[in-house]
Amino acid sequence: MSTAVAVMDRSGRQANTDVIVVARPRRRELLWVPRDLWSERLGRRINEAFAVGGHEALLRTLRDAGIRAAHSVCVPREVCEEIVDAIEVVVPVDEPLRYWYPLTPTSRLEDARKLVRFDPPSERLAGERLHQWLGARFAAGRPSSDLERIGRQQLALREVLRQGLARGSWTQRLWLSDPGALEELSGVGPDWRLSRLTGFAPVTVDGDKVVFRRRFRGPLGRLELRRRVSASGGSLD
Repeated sequence: MSTAVAVMDRSGRQANTDVIVVARPRRRELLWVPRDLWSERLGRRINEAFAVGGHEALLRTLRDAGIRAAHSVCVPREVCEEIVDAIEVVVPVDEPLRYWYPLTPTSRLEDARKLVRFDPPSERLAGERLHQWLGARFAAGRPSSDLERIGRQQLALREVLRQGLARGSWTQRLWLSDPGALEELSGVGPDWRLSRLTGFAPVTVDGDKVVFRRRFRGPLGRLELRRRVSASGGSLD
């Protein structure tokens, strides 16, 4: 069975899950789920599900999106920082990248920001530079989205898996849905396929940019999506 892994954006169980990845052993696949995916059940983004109802809510909203997982593992922010501090990787960079980023990984972009850059042909990432690569969402001078950030996360994780990630005492501080939640993750390797959820459309709900999963195909699917967004008080982009 599959296992959902969610990385907390800030300290505490009421924080958002900034990154959601589902490990699917039978397919040998890691599937990224966009943090802005809209949950009709919750009436909010899927990255707020854990804060609303813990593991049960996270797994239920994933099922609503057509993604079945039997277990979930949430990585507290403090544990995430400890893991990142122990990693150094080199990633390929095909073209110059510029992003706006908070002054520190745990501060808010709205309060103050700085410009970070990644230049070809490659970048060596460690410490805050790795945080910037994994977390930067807003490109400087051009449109960008969370899908672009997912691509960078996949590049970094591929290199981490090639090197191997040693388990430390931090495994005892993860939040698990059940005692067996970590078992299937031990088999994840560098030969696994890294993919992301597809079949969704960008929409605006109550002024917020989110994405809806396309459950219907063809013209009727588009009409149904428009009806659902309109009922939520939003608009289809």
